[in-house]
This record gives sequence, C-alpha cells and structure tokens, in this order.
Amino acid sequence: MADARHDTPAAAEAWPTPGRAWGIVGILTAAYFISYVDRSILSLLVEPIKRSLQISDTQVGLLQGAAFGVFFMLMTIPIGWLADRGNRVRLIALGIAFWSIMTVLCGVCSNFAQLFLARMGVAVGEATLTPTGPSLISDNFPPEWRTLPMSLYGLGALLGGGGALVAGGALAGLVSGPGGIPLLGGGLFKPWQLIFFAVGLPGLLLSLLFFLAKEPQRRDYKRTEGTLHELAEALKSRRAIIMPHFAGVCFFQFYASAFLTWLPAFFMRVHGWSIGDIGVKYGVVHLGFGIAGALVGGSFARVLWHRGFRDANLLTGAICFGGMTIPAVLGPLVSSAIASALLLGLTIGFAQAPAGANIAAIQEILPNHLRARVTAIYYAAMALSGSTFGPLLVGLMNDHLFTGELSIAKSMSLTALLTLPPSSVLLFIAARRRTVLEWAN
Repeated sequence: MADARHDTPAAAEAWPTPGRAWGIVGILTAAYFISYVDRSILSLLVEPIKRSLQISDTQVGLLQGAAFGVFFMLMTIPIGWLADRGNRVRLIALGIAFWSIMTVLCGVCSNFAQLFLARMGVAVGEATLTPTGPSLISDNFPPEWRTLPMSLYGLGALLGGGGALVAGGALAGLVSGPGGIPLLGGGLFKPWQLIFFAVGLPGLLLSLLFFLAKEPQRRDYKRTEGTLHELAEALKSRRAIIMPHFAGVCFFQFYASAFLTWLPAFFMRVHGWSIGDIGVKYGVVHLGFGIAGALVGGSFARVLWHRGFRDANLLTGAICFGGMTIPAVLGPLVSSAIASALLLGLTIGFAQAPAGANIAAIQEILPNHLRARVTAIYYAAMALSGSTFGPLLVGLMNDHLFTGELSIAKSMSLTALLTLPPSSVLLFIAARRRTVLEWAN
C-alpha cells in the first residue's frame, strides 16, 4: 500500500473547502450506514433463522456476539497500523467490498457453523472502517469543528441499525411468507436468505466510489515510523484519561450490543409484533430519536467547548449515558407496547448523542500518526467486551436465569441497570482528568 505520509509543514496549509470536507463525511457516513445494515439485519431475522436452522438463543448470542466481536477486535489493531501509514480510502474500499460479499454469503448458509464463519468475514471487512473513518475526518476539520462531523458520521450507524428495521419491515411479506427463489437442484432460497442478498449487494457499488476518492492531506503529521514503543509511551502518558474513557464506553457498548441484538425479538415475544410492525412502529421511532440525539449531542458538545469546557466531549458522554439509564431500565418492563417503543426510542436518542463526541475525544489528545491505532484499540476494546459478551449474556439469561420467552424483558432491563450507571461515572472521571490535563498545559 502506498505511503501517504507528508512533511510536518503541510499542517500549515489551508484546510479543505467545506464542500470537499463534508463530501468525505458524506461517503464515510454512507459506508457506516451500510456496515450497520449488514451487521444489524441478523437481529431482525432471529426468529425465522432460529426456526430454519434449529438453533438456541445462546447460539444466536454467539452469532451476534463472538462471531462478530472477537474477529472485529482482532483485525482493528493491525488495520489501524495500516491506516496510520498508508492510503486510507483504498483500505476502506477493499473492506467494504469484502464485508458486502460476506453478507451475501450469509444468505447461502444452511447451518450454524456456516453462518458463524460468514459473520466472522463480515467482522473482518468492517474492521477496516472504524479506525480509518475518524482519522480521515480529523484531516478535514480543525479541532473545534470535529464533534459535529464526527456525530454525523456516527449517525450512519444509527441510520443503518434503524434502516435495517425499516427495510425489514417493508419486506415483511417476503420474510414471513412461504415463497422464495427456486434453486436449480430443487428447493427454494428461504425468505430470510433473500434479505441477506438484498442488503449485501449495495456495498459493492459504494466500494467503487472509494476506489475513485482521493486520499486527503494529513494534518500535524510527525515524520516517524510510529513504533510500538512510541504508541505505548503515548498511551502511558495519557492513561489517566484513556483508561476510564475506554472502560466507560465498554460498559455502554455491553448494553448497546445486547439492546440492538435482542430488540426485535423483544417486541415479537412480549408484544406480539410482526417484523412489519417493528419496521413501521418502532423503526421510525428509532430513527427519529436517533437523528435528534446525534444533532443535539454534537451541538451540545460544541457549545460546551466554546464556553471553555475542554472536557466537553467526555462530559457529553457522561451526561448522556447517565440520562439513558431510566428509559433503558423501564422500557422493556412497561405493559404498553407504544410506551415501551417511546422509552426505548428515547434510549437510542441518549445513546446516539455522544457518539461523535467519544471519538473526537480520542483525536484531540493524540498526535495524527497514532490516532488510527488508538481508535482501533478503542473499537477493539468495545468489540471484545460489549459486542462479544453483551448479546451472549442476554441469550444466557433467557435460556438459564429466567424462565419462558417473555423473560427477555427482564434480561434487557437488568443488563441496562448493571452497565449504564458505571459507564456514566467512568466518563465523568475521564472528563475531570481531561480538565486537569488542560490546566497543566
């Protein structure tokens, strides 16, 4: 991969024009959107896949947790190293093409093992985007302007998760019906398999756009190899902020992964909704609250920054994760389906608000030539803790702690209570230490 490093004096050059800078944000958001559709669509199809492949809730938790989280974690760090040294847009282009192909292959799986391997492939491909996207955005916007574009980039995840629900709802007749596409040797592709084909193919077209995109000028780039020793020293010198920051986000991700994985199954089992109902009744709520949260969160952090709070990004996360605890705990337990949808929609709004702020907090305390790798460590930590074990924990609770399929409400509520308060406290600690560091400098 071609070396994309530049001399330090380039940092003095003018920032890109607004059109070019926001254009990068636009295609990155589209990529994040597609990645979340591809990883989230499985949650909508839990019930038909369980019936078709004869698997348990624990196996579903493994498919949505370990199959994705472990291999996502293993790949993000070496990919972060490549992103710090090479052409980032080409790296993303290859990743999109690969995860899209693996999503399509999920649609030809006939047993648990095959689907597990396909989900592994999706994780490997998507690991190219997470450490690379924020690095690209940071080279297009000055520090005080980064939170809003980071929030809009993070909005791609929300739109992708919600889009998977809405798209699945629109195709509810196909998913629940007996039809399919005949195979040459006899039989049919099952409806849930066709959904994987439909959501996987658009990514191949988007990958072509990245192959045509231009690698931007790196900002404040230090001419160095960025050795492991240098990375370790940077992490050590900032550990007072990084450790509670990463730990707090990991607690949050534990809940968020469990929430997104089991939400469709919750509405189907507890409130008797169909896939179509989820798309129409909850999907729109999910998108509405999520978009509002992203816009309010990015603006809120910027207001705090301009009022002198240099811990604005971390403080935004702490406030939002604390605020979402009550709706997250109560949402699954209320008897009204509409009230439940609104409370869980509010939960999504709080969750989405600090998405950009949490990533911007990493970029502002680290030099350019280390950002992608530290961002990779950030996502790897979340994948190993939350994405791997969050969905599995709820599956285990459903199968072994509580009794009956309706127990999913108790499992989701208990998971929120155990994870969100410590997440908020840890981010408050990180914010306070960030302020102390600013005073020291």
